[in-house]
Formats: sequence, C-alpha cells, structure tokens
Amino acid sequence: MEGQDLHPSEAPDEDDGISGVVPTASVANSGPEVDSNDNDSAIDMFSRPSSTQSVRASIYDFVEEHGRTYHNFHSGKYLIPNDALEKDRLELQNHIWKLTLDGKLHFTPFSTPPQRVLDVGCGTGTWAIEFALQYPSAHVTGTDLSPIQPNYVPANCVFEIDDAEEEWLFTEPFDYIHGRTLMNCFKDISTVFASVFKALAPGGHFEMQDGCMPFRSADGTLDNTTLLDWCHKTLEGSARVGRRWVDPRNYKVIMEAVGFVDVVETRLKWPLNTWPRDKKLKELGMWVREDMMEILSAVKKVFIAGLGWSVDDADAFVERAKADLMNRNIHGWIDIVVVYGRKPEAL
Repeated sequence: MEGQDLHPSEAPDEDDGISGVVPTASVANSGPEVDSNDNDSAIDMFSRPSSTQSVRASIYDFVEEHGRTYHNFHSGKYLIPNDALEKDRLELQNHIWKLTLDGKLHFTPFSTPPQRVLDVGCGTGTWAIEFALQYPSAHVTGTDLSPIQPNYVPANCVFEIDDAEEEWLFTEPFDYIHGRTLMNCFKDISTVFASVFKALAPGGHFEMQDGCMPFRSADGTLDNTTLLDWCHKTLEGSARVGRRWVDPRNYKVIMEAVGFVDVVETRLKWPLNTWPRDKKLKELGMWVREDMMEILSAVKKVFIAGLGWSVDDADAFVERAKADLMNRNIHGWIDIVVVYGRKPEAL
C-alpha cells in the first residue's frame, strides 16, 4: 500500500510500540515506543511559497465573538475562527502534513498529471498553491467559506468563496479533487462526497486526508484526562449545534457507497507531544503539540454555544487540557487517515 514507508517499522514487542503507519486490514491499538529522555532538539521553521498573480479581494466582513473572528458567508456553518492566529495555525498544520507525508502533496498515483484540480475547504490556500507550483500545467481552484487566501498566487491557481454543502455549479469536470482536515466542516459529509463524485470526470480521483477524534493511547495514560474529556465535550457540543464531527475512519465506506472504485486507505499516527522514541514521530509530536495548543482554544465556541458554558468555564477547561498536552507522561496520539478513490471510466 502506498505510503507505508513513511515511518521506520520495527517488529514490536508484546507491550512495545509500533511504527507510525498501520495497515487498514489490521489497525492496532498499540502506539509508538515511548522516549523517556526529556531533551528535545529544535528544528528549523518552514517557509511559505512565493506567488505571482493577484486574486480578487474579499467583500465579506467577519463575525467577531469572544475575541475571535469567524466567516460571515453562510455564518455559523464552521465553528473554528478565521483570524490571523488561526491562519498561522493552518500554516503550521500544512507543515505537519508535509512532514507526515514525506513532502508529498498527495498519495493518489497519477498516470498523467491532472489538468483540472479542486481543493475543497482550502483554508489559507497553501496546498492549492503548492500543487499549482508542482504541476504548472494544471488549473487549480481552491474553495472555502472564508476569504483568507493570499493576495498573490501562481497564474494557474484561483480561489473562490463557496459552500461545498450547496449545489456545485462548476461548468467543467475535474480530474482530481482534494480535501484535508474537513471532519468538522459539514452536516453530512456523504452529500459532499456525492457532489465530488458528480463533479469528477470519468477516471478522475478524489483524496481525503484527515485526523480522527477522540484521541487514543495504548497504555491508558490518556484515560481520565481533561485532554480526552476535551475530545468528548467537543464532539458533544458540535453535535448539539447540528455540526456533528464525522469519523474519517468511515471515509472509505462512504466513498465506496457513492460509487468510487479502487479505494485505497492508509492510516498513520500523530503523537500529541514529544513522548515517542522514534525521531520522526518525536518531531511530529513537537509540531502537533503546538498545533493542538491553538486548536484547544479555537474550539471554545463549541462549549459556549453547544454546551451552554460561560466563557470563564470554557477558558478554565481549555487551560487544564493544555496542561495535559504538555505532559510527556501522557502517551496519546491522533489517528490519521489518507484515502483516495477513482470515479469509474464508464457509468
């Protein structure tokens, strides 16, 4: 299965860790080997790609709540902020994905480079820009509810403000459609997958890359922590406001149900901090911890709107979860799913 060489693999002892990639057919509950050494080395920050052509300016105002801003187009559909702090977090998250996938932008194998590409829920647009630079013959479109993409982009890349839950009005089919970290974006992701299927040309591919909730651990150290409670409360609060988070471990089944064939799934792990012994997993854990420190706070609106908490109660809860995140004795991880499939040539 493509992507299984992302992390060094070792034959695990009965109670020991395993590699970062777990085959779909036998997803284990064990985790990476724990590193008891607290000394972590620093690494260089990544740089953003250059760009060449202006995109149209936004005409949308943002909604401000509890000191954060949120999208105004179809307001309330996405409960994560879109302000400068969140944009920085999304850039960090892009770096984490590149490290996870060994610099690859996709697992889908292309026999020929795709010429029409769509990135659904593109966020800051970094993936779309990098894909456009890597495949200069492709025309790449990124869509999102928030106009938070850069002002200058490659000539073969454009961004549009659009709602993927509404009817898709593209006039030409796509060769490749990509989505990343969309598990909390839609009321019913199966309807979005159906729209993707319809918008693809025969033989076109669809790929999703996502993380799963709740978090997991192999040794019980995550049990009875505020960090795990944060997962459950986030899922509960989101469901109460009608934005239930989907489990990406179901993506393969959903894709096959809407008609995709040759569906391939790869599962990986993101450590929640620097507890693993494996060098690459430790580096991933360092960046994931920084990403999660921001996400813990960004989801605060879910507790206030969905669970009826006060701002003070939500803030105190988040601070306790952050303390757990910093605790290297808690050996938790996030299950990561990368799945792609193909629309049949003839229907």
